[in-house]
Amino acid sequence: MYRDPVGHRIKTLNNLMKRAMDKEFGHRPDRATLMHTWIIGFLQDREDAKIDTFQKDIEEEFSINRSTTSEMLKLMCQKGMIQRVAVVHDARLKKIVLTDQSREFNARMSRQMELIHHRLVDGLTDEEIEFYIQISDKLINNIKNVL
Repeated sequence: MYRDPVGHRIKTLNNLMKRAMDKEFGHRPDRATLMHTWIIGFLQDREDAKIDTFQKDIEEEFSINRSTTSEMLKLMCQKGMIQRVAVVHDARLKKIVLTDQSREFNARMSRQMELIHHRLVDGLTDEEIEFYIQISDKLINNIKNVL
C-alpha cells in the first residue's frame, strides 16, 4: 500500500499538536474543545480588528462544512462562549460575538498557545518558518481544489 510521505507527516504533526495541547491545557472545566479554542482565538482577532464575523467566515477559515460549523456554534452558544446577534442591515444574518467569559478564556489560552508555538518552532529560522507556511498554504489549496 502506498504511504504518502507528506500526508503522513501532516497527520503525525496534527496528532502530536493535539497531544501537546491536551497536555498543556489539561482538563478544562469549561469543557471547551480544542476547536472551540481555535475559533475563540479567531473571533478575538477579528473583534480586535473591528471585523464582524459570521458563520461563513468560520467555515472558510477552518475548512469545515456548514452543518459541522452550525452544530459547533450552537454548542458554543449553549455553553455561553458566544452569542449570535442579528445585524441591522439584514435580520437573517447573525454575527458571532464573544462573551466576556470567552474573552477571559482566550487571554489565558493565548499565553499557553504561544508557549506551544515556541516549542514547535524551536530550532527553526524565521525563513524556515515562512517557507513552511508557504508550502503548507500550497498543500491546502491543492486539496481544496479537488473538493
